Amino acid sequence: TGDMGTVHRFSLVCLLLALWVCQSTGYFELQLISMENRKGQLLNGDCCDVDRSAAEGDCGSDECDTYFRVCLKEYQTEVSTSGACTYGSETTKVIGGNTFQFKGSQKGSQNRNNDAGKIVIPFQFAWLREYTVIVEAWDRDNGTHSNDELLIERSIYRGMSNPGEEKQIVEYKSLTASIVYTIRVRCDEHYYGNKCNKVCRPRDDYFGHWVCDQMGNRDCMEGWTGPDCKTAICKQGCSPLYGRCNVPGECKCNYGWQGPKCDECLPYPGCVHGTCAEPWHCTCEKNWGGLLCDKDLNYCGTNRPCKNGGTCMNTEPDEYNCACPDGYSGKNCEIAEHACVSNPCANGGTCHEVPSGFECHCPSGWSGPTCAKDTDECASSPCAQGGTCIDMENAFECLCPPQWTGKTCQIDVNECAGKPCLNAYSCKNLIGGYHCACFRGWVGQNCDINMNSCHGQCQNGGTCKEVTRGYQCVCQPGFVGRHCEVQRNRCSSSPCKNSGRCHALLDGFMCECLQGFAGTTCEVQNDPCSPNPCHNKAQCHSLMGDFYCSCPEDYEGKTCAELKDHCKTNRCQVIDSCTVAVATNDTQWRLWHISSNVCGPHGRCISLPAGNFSCSCEPGFTGTYCHENINDCASTPCKNGGTCIDGINSFQCFCPGGWEGSLCDVGECVALSPQNETTRGPKYKAFHFQQSKDTWRRSVANSSESQCDSSTCSNGGTCYDHGDSFLCSCPSGWGGSTCNTAKNSSCDSRPCHNGGTCVGGGEAFTCICKDGWEGPTCGHVCMHCQSSPCAEGATCVDEINGYRCVCPPGHAGPRCLDFFGLGKSCRHAGLQFPHGSHWDEECNSCHCVSGNVRCSKVRCGRRPCILPKALPPLDAGALSCPGGHECVEHQFLTCFSPPCHQWGVCSTPDTPTPLHTQCEPNSGYLDDSCAHITLIFKKDKVPQGTTVENICSELRYLPVTRTLAEERTLLILCDLSYSTSDAVEVAMVITTHAHTHTLDCGQIQKAANAITTALSKRHNSTAMQAVVEVKVEMLVECPPVGYLVPVLCVVFSVLWIFCIVVCVWWTRKRKKEHARAARDILVNNQLEPLRSNALKDNRDKDIQYECKKLMGPDRTADGAESELEDGPLEEQQQCGDDEERSIGTGDKCPPQRCSAVGSKDKGGLGKDRFICCY
Repeated sequence: TGDMGTVHRFSLVCLLLALWVCQSTGYFELQLISMENRKGQLLNGDCCDVDRSAAEGDCGSDECDTYFRVCLKEYQTEVSTSGACTYGSETTKVIGGNTFQFKGSQKGSQNRNNDAGKIVIPFQFAWLREYTVIVEAWDRDNGTHSNDELLIERSIYRGMSNPGEEKQIVEYKSLTASIVYTIRVRCDEHYYGNKCNKVCRPRDDYFGHWVCDQMGNRDCMEGWTGPDCKTAICKQGCSPLYGRCNVPGECKCNYGWQGPKCDECLPYPGCVHGTCAEPWHCTCEKNWGGLLCDKDLNYCGTNRPCKNGGTCMNTEPDEYNCACPDGYSGKNCEIAEHACVSNPCANGGTCHEVPSGFECHCPSGWSGPTCAKDTDECASSPCAQGGTCIDMENAFECLCPPQWTGKTCQIDVNECAGKPCLNAYSCKNLIGGYHCACFRGWVGQNCDINMNSCHGQCQNGGTCKEVTRGYQCVCQPGFVGRHCEVQRNRCSSSPCKNSGRCHALLDGFMCECLQGFAGTTCEVQNDPCSPNPCHNKAQCHSLMGDFYCSCPEDYEGKTCAELKDHCKTNRCQVIDSCTVAVATNDTQWRLWHISSNVCGPHGRCISLPAGNFSCSCEPGFTGTYCHENINDCASTPCKNGGTCIDGINSFQCFCPGGWEGSLCDVGECVALSPQNETTRGPKYKAFHFQQSKDTWRRSVANSSESQCDSSTCSNGGTCYDHGDSFLCSCPSGWGGSTCNTAKNSSCDSRPCHNGGTCVGGGEAFTCICKDGWEGPTCGHVCMHCQSSPCAEGATCVDEINGYRCVCPPGHAGPRCLDFFGLGKSCRHAGLQFPHGSHWDEECNSCHCVSGNVRCSKVRCGRRPCILPKALPPLDAGALSCPGGHECVEHQFLTCFSPPCHQWGVCSTPDTPTPLHTQCEPNSGYLDDSCAHITLIFKKDKVPQGTTVENICSELRYLPVTRTLAEERTLLILCDLSYSTSDAVEVAMVITTHAHTHTLDCGQIQKAANAITTALSKRHNSTAMQAVVEVKVEMLVECPPVGYLVPVLCVVFSVLWIFCIVVCVWWTRKRKKEHARAARDILVNNQLEPLRSNALKDNRDKDIQYECKKLMGPDRTADGAESELEDGPLEEQQQCGDDEERSIGTGDKCPPQRCSAVGSKDKGGLGKDRFICCY
């Protein structure tokens, strides 16, 4: 009984600890909405305030005095209305009569505020999610009934709720009354979690600086870090060794250090021309010395004091001597004595003495102080007609072109004197040339080419062939013309300068210049500030090949396009969630109140009590921070299988064949004129659509192509081409425009909706529904959410042909099964993204992980788009650019399937930095990071208006491309193939980063294989479906991997471990053998005293005898004790030895120890007495 009581008390203590010690707190809130008791009766059928039954008639005008009693208890499968309310209970005062409501208003009803109908039951334990709530409506006793008979109605509800703001509506209706109310569970302030047992109190004091997020996790305030948010983040760049800070943003220097970042040491006081690497040092600069580095060791080189050609020599610090030339003297050779004695003038110059020294009068052709500089006679460009001038000593010479002669190339040469014309009537001399009048059949400058001969006719490697009326040149690839004189690919000579990129055209080439250059060959360097690239009215300043934007106070970035975060560089004081104060000198209070930008560029922050806030979003955006674009396609507005494209506060429908209109709800039709215009009667319109293998094709007016093919008429019908349309002659039993409808068929009325196919005849039919639709007529969306596929409390949203799970924070994946935890949100491109979210950024995909944004590294390039002037008014948004960009014309687009005049590219605020690489299309260059892929198309299947840039953009936007660029940058370049017709050559480059010095040679092979595998699958793009062959060029040999060294290392390691194991085993075996031998000796010595049956008196003598026998006659007591304690006998002092028990000692043997007691007898002789203790 005592043990059972202890167990019960221990269980009670555990229960109290589970409910109270966990510091959980919250409250269960029930909000009454309405109460309706039209007859004013009780649950038992009696009237509230009249002593009669409601069935007997009207209960009168006196209404019930209604009050409520709420009981909250644990979840019960079979609910018991009696018993204790485990979680708590609450009773209200009289709050109404027979019928009343608390939310909204109705005609003739009594309005109340929400607080009057709110019932709150607090709890102080960990919330268990499941519960049972009993709501009872009672009539206040007026003396007509007993208390047990005053129950008006009772509502019992069992549910499961997590703490939160969302309310759950409960409607209860019965014959007596109906009650409508909402319930929710909320945690008290500073308590969080699904059980309200996680405590987090924000603080900003000595013990920490943090706030709490929505999950109750500590989030350090801006400028603080560490496990307790007590460590201040110093000013950016502050030296971690020599700087410190007590508050965020400051940088206090340690003793001996200075500078804004505390990275400059203080030199020795008085140090003039010296520096320091450590405090209080003075390391002299070059040519300076002394304790304070104030002594000039190279006075001559620093000051150059010697004049008039004197030679300066350093003698001591700050001292020098000048060695003066003849004719000069003085400290600095400044005194002229006889300056011309040394003949300083060269090349025949005449010397004249002057007060400051001498002057040289130079002859013609020479100049300079001493006539040593030769005059450049070619400076005046004396040679005419393109002649080359050669400067000579006091003269010049002109090298003239062949047509000119004379000293300055101004005399025309008579070329006819050399008889250059071979097959000509005459030669005529011209100014700067000559002309030959050739015989019939001869051409050329010198009449040396026979028009009917192949000799020398074909240029640039062309092959000449004799034909009936002359010759014909078969040109090499890239050259055209009668004599192969026109180069088709003008880019082979690299005409573009300043790293410009050349684009080959049919009639020449065009250069795409880098930013800052212009001209036909990029030879002109233009002004980078024209037009002004800076945003938000910032001023542009030109630099060498670049520009600089002077940003206003609120903006930053290369082009001042990003909102400035002032709290990164200044200390900010948080006013509330929407406003921060920044220190400034521009206002009277030296504070500047700015927005915290928490709602991003598409929202306006609204401050709420208790430090909370809400974001008022612009139209088209939603989410906590207004960072999510509202999906306007969620309501499936496009009809008849149209594809919905979501925009910003708008959407656009792309209709399938046969449908048009803004919602794809208008059938397309083609008017077909009567065959005979003279036919009497009214004109008619025929509606025909032709179904091909993969898509619908509408009959187009004024088409010269045949409208019939093998699949136009179904079920054996015969197709007849009628100009712009067709007619089908159907066999017996079939009808319709394409003979696909059985006569008198139930499918005539088109009973199948949403793209369903009708199959049947007579009075019965069957609808074959498209994916995502069901029902007899395909009129119902498949309810995929009925099976609750979403896990972790996620919200399931039904969609056509599937469902979508809206995951709670911390979860992701198609079914929210992937738990990635809770972390800091990310700020990227002016927007704030929650932890774990994914989004697309052009051709890349990005992922937010604990405050860090990870994006794939595909170089997207400029995206092709349809120019606005090329679009009809209804399609103005088709293939448009993302927000903030516009579609502009671009002259470097290469047309693959004309016409391509409607294409442009999306504008960019900053010109992307070009990536220089040798791996370009048609270059033939290959290495371990470069591969070439040639896509060969069936040209008649390529849609008209397709450019090479369209094909390249589709490759960059493939999902597999993002996967390949998760770790390394992927560059894809495209151009027309020079070697293969109807083909596009793709160059794919994987670049390495600074921390990665080498690239796996198999990486580019995997990338090329992944791209080709993706191309082999079915695509939505018609252009990619036209690919008939793919060629891949890449390096296939990888350096072999050596396995000999690892194998040898493993073998030697195994042998070494085996040797160690054998040595340990052998050592332990030897120790056991020695111990066993020692135990055998000790057992033999103790055998007799253990088996002795003598009396107790004799046993003492035996023990003394045994001790003497063990000790020996000549051993001292100390020696004996030492002997007994040493060696293997020490192991025998352990009690309970197994071998001693086998001998039969029975009891435990205490350790024995012998001691010697010295005494003297009467004769004075010493005698030792031994005592053995067991």
